[in-house]
Amino acid sequence: MVDVKEEFTRMFGYTHAEAVGKHINDLLASASYQEESGRLSRSVIHGERVELDSRRRRKDGSLIDVSTLGAPVEHDGKQLGIYAIYRDITERKKAEEARIRSQEEARMARNIQINLLPKTGPGIPGYDLAGRNIPALNVGGDYFDFIRLDERRVAIGVGDVSGKGLAASLVMANLQATIRSLALFDADPKDCLERANRLLFRSTDARTFVSLFYGILDAERGTLRYANAGQGMPILFQANEKPGHLKLRGIALGVKEDARYEEEDIPIAVGDKILIYTDGISEAMNASMQEFGEGRLQTVVSESRTSTSLGRIEEILADVNAYIHDASRNDDMTVVLLKRLRSSR
Repeated sequence: MVDVKEEFTRMFGYTHAEAVGKHINDLLASASYQEESGRLSRSVIHGERVELDSRRRRKDGSLIDVSTLGAPVEHDGKQLGIYAIYRDITERKKAEEARIRSQEEARMARNIQINLLPKTGPGIPGYDLAGRNIPALNVGGDYFDFIRLDERRVAIGVGDVSGKGLAASLVMANLQATIRSLALFDADPKDCLERANRLLFRSTDARTFVSLFYGILDAERGTLRYANAGQGMPILFQANEKPGHLKLRGIALGVKEDARYEEEDIPIAVGDKILIYTDGISEAMNASMQEFGEGRLQTVVSESRTSTSLGRIEEILADVNAYIHDASRNDDMTVVLLKRLRSSR
């Protein structure tokens, strides 16, 4: 080296006198980087321009992440020497490593969440029950669950935690554990919501709330007994009638500690369908800021020629994605569809 700049001495810890006259690779390349640095030097000596992110050694022996630029110095077509520029990229590397860790943690969280949600329907004879969840981010706060209570009954839960991402997914996992625990005690829907509400209210801050539909399908009786804590009103499709709604809807969980809920027992006739969904479906917006809307949702289900509940759900999701097209999806989407196929008697 014939000269070094002040920034070089600051970065590597050598004084000007200590650096000048030394071979750059002997000074900066540790044993594990000697081959790489030698290869780069030879390339530059032969007239090539090289750029590389690597590591170089400071005077104290520590390694520093650097971006290296090496190029020949030419005059009148003759190469007179070479120059090298080193930039400290330590902070950039730290940011990249943090991003990679974050992505890996998000991937692991998503896998955990996927494993928490039902992979298939509960297989109740005479009924076709299916659900799908698609988070806006890697993980989300939407929830659905099928909890087998006994041979003839299954509990159905569909919920939406305020917010998105990892924080919402943690609340969702806690909610699922709470509901499953309460289901083991065979709690009625209204009792289940009231107990879950108290637990949520006491364990979260004022910004956290959950809308939740919880119902118990009795396949033998052909009924659905349900209660609703702020979740969008499920749509009931019956033969030869316009789509209607299940009527009950109370306050979301976590808003008021002593909230009370009502429950209703409704009959499900052969051919009836009940659609339960979160607002990420109906409120999905296109580039013109127009919502998909419940009307389109009803049309997709009513006009579908697909025979299975899962098939209809896939049609709904495909229609929503086609509607929003290039617009960003800002909310989780969850859909559960129940259809009665035949009488149990």
